[in-house]
Amino acid sequence: MICPNCGHSSPEEFAICPKCGTRSEQAGHCLHCGHEMDVRTNLYCTDCGAVNTDLASDQGLVCDTHVENRAVGFCVVCGKAVCDECLESSGNRILCSDPKHRTMLDDWRVIHRFDFEYEAAMLYANLEQQEIESEVFSKPNPDTTDTLPRPTIVEVLVPKKKFEEAQEIAKTLGLTDDEIGEDEE
Repeated sequence: MICPNCGHSSPEEFAICPKCGTRSEQAGHCLHCGHEMDVRTNLYCTDCGAVNTDLASDQGLVCDTHVENRAVGFCVVCGKAVCDECLESSGNRILCSDPKHRTMLDDWRVIHRFDFEYEAAMLYANLEQQEIESEVFSKPNPDTTDTLPRPTIVEVLVPKKKFEEAQEIAKTLGLTDDEIGEDEE
């Protein structure tokens, strides 16, 4: 990037000019995994869960388990803030210490994202009624840099092998195709 303030040239992924401290006007990449993200507003990377260190220092993020420790990421499955002490990983993705989440990362899919938990509860109840196992997780919204409490994104996950069946149930509830997760396979 070329700094708009001082003209200094630095790598594209830099969100802040190392010479004068001016924030980049363009989106950048996660320093942990390289995923494209808006480094000016995203609190963490939605792909790997790593905290955007440029913003995190201003936010006072702490680990959900060890509140005396600074959070270094968010579990990509449940959204729990983790520190170096309790961080688990799978490839370059951050996980909390729940062993079920490693399996869920590989074998489960997000069927839908909601703004409110009561909306997710409706889909969850309908899936349960049809005997489709599902999980609901509330995660911090990555696209906000507001102070606490942070807005959340509520995700409903289902096993990949039940994804198409779950999609049909979601459609009967009036969720449109563009709101329902797309099948990756």
